[in-house]
Amino acid sequence: MVIRMQTLTIRDNDRLLIVAPHPDDECIGLGGILTLYPKLCKVVVLTDGRQGQGDAPPELEKQIRKQEFIREMREAGIGDYEMLDYEDGSLMQHTDCLENRSLSSFTKIFVTGIHDNHPDHTAACISVQQALKKQGITDVEIYLYEVHAPLREVTHMLDITQILEKKLNLIRHHQSQLTSLPYDKMARSLAEYRALQNRADGCYFETYACVRPGDDLESGTVELEKKWQKSVLFYWILTRWMDWKIKGKCIADILLKKNWCQIAVYGYAELGQLLCEELNGSKVHVSYVLDKRVRDTGKKNLPVYIPQCGLPHVDAVMVTAVYYFEEIKEELLQMGYRNIFSFRTLLEMEV
Repeated sequence: MVIRMQTLTIRDNDRLLIVAPHPDDECIGLGGILTLYPKLCKVVVLTDGRQGQGDAPPELEKQIRKQEFIREMREAGIGDYEMLDYEDGSLMQHTDCLENRSLSSFTKIFVTGIHDNHPDHTAACISVQQALKKQGITDVEIYLYEVHAPLREVTHMLDITQILEKKLNLIRHHQSQLTSLPYDKMARSLAEYRALQNRADGCYFETYACVRPGDDLESGTVELEKKWQKSVLFYWILTRWMDWKIKGKCIADILLKKNWCQIAVYGYAELGQLLCEELNGSKVHVSYVLDKRVRDTGKKNLPVYIPQCGLPHVDAVMVTAVYYFEEIKEELLQMGYRNIFSFRTLLEMEV
């Protein structure tokens, strides 16, 4: 089937905002634009990339990816770029991340779409639309770009045949991400496919979908993405925890190194119950559980309290409701708790 696409027109007085959920999305989806119009572009990466495809621990992974991104920007000749460093995998909780950044000077904004097979990519699209709505901006052109999945409806194209290798070289700066998924080959194949759809054999097209500011996003899709993000986070924690167990690592050892001998566990769903079981019999004592729904742990020496001021002192609070960690932490700080830790962050540590 032939898909008729308009040629994307970039003028000398255009100001382009490139919004990328992770460091490398911008060159996978928009390497052609970055190569052809570097002086017109501002690139904003929303997350720290800590949950990428590499084998490094998350804290090291985000540093590796930051350096890869900087090298890519230098090769492309782009001087206006920044990383906002929201935690990779949590962007659906931070869709207000662009609301306080003025977008009025941009004539075209490029961002991932809501069907790009990653919750952070959906969240990036929501973030742009929310920011434009809050700032009352209606005269900007918005273009969705492709990273993990082809766009459902393509409206515009850019012939990148002559600069394809330059685009691929930008992608190859992100070597930590190419081991398990060869994004350079994927980008080449997608560009060839898009050109063939337009009967341009032997050419390579970068393609986009133009949407309007204020276009309604599919609420069902957004809710599904949130559930997916929770499931991905839950899966990561369980697999990381299992890896620790196989290697003989112990949660209690980490807590004792921090001199945390008396802790509270926030959340008594599956992760909270498993954590309490692991610490049972260790030198770390779980003094009580904090939970707004559960009223009884079924254990004689493990009481449950609704979070409130005036509860017995503990050295730290371990939050197992990791998806909601930031808002839980803020709430507990106001109650006077200190050393509030996400269970996810604990598992990212190297023993």
